[in-house]
Amino acid sequence: MSAISLSMDQNWKQAVEGVVKQIIFHYYQASPSLRSASFILRLINRYWKTLDQHLFDSPVHYYTVLVKTTDHLLHFLQPTVDCFLLFERVEYGAKRMKKSIEIDMAYNDKGKGVVCKFFLETDETFCSRYFSCVVAACRDLGIVLSKVEFYSLLTGERKVFYVDFSHHFY
Repeated sequence: MSAISLSMDQNWKQAVEGVVKQIIFHYYQASPSLRSASFILRLINRYWKTLDQHLFDSPVHYYTVLVKTTDHLLHFLQPTVDCFLLFERVEYGAKRMKKSIEIDMAYNDKGKGVVCKFFLETDETFCSRYFSCVVAACRDLGIVLSKVEFYSLLTGERKVFYVDFSHHFY
């Protein structure tokens, strides 16, 4: 994964999402024995300082986003998870109608796949669409998927969409 270059036309959400992606990527690339709360804090310190504070509404806004994101990353990142997909763009669909989707993280849980999507704020429409697309992508990849987990790094909200045997959620 290459370093993220932040251009001035990015808004604060895009910039924070890029930094969070770097933190999560490097966390799960590290050996499980190195993964800890202090490792997460070191990664946050390393990547967060690349953000331009002027992208935020105020210094209070900057630090509020930092604190919330830090708290939720500490809560959501799991040291024992062994990812088989990590921020990978996968193609799915018929040859003439290929689509692609980025899977933030996928890991094996009791023989079935779990996909995790990290984002700043909850969006029901996005979650529903993403769920449908990721189910189709996993089916095409031969991955038996049990659920898709959505993690909001600003609110701390976690939503889980379960996959039943007919690939519908409930």
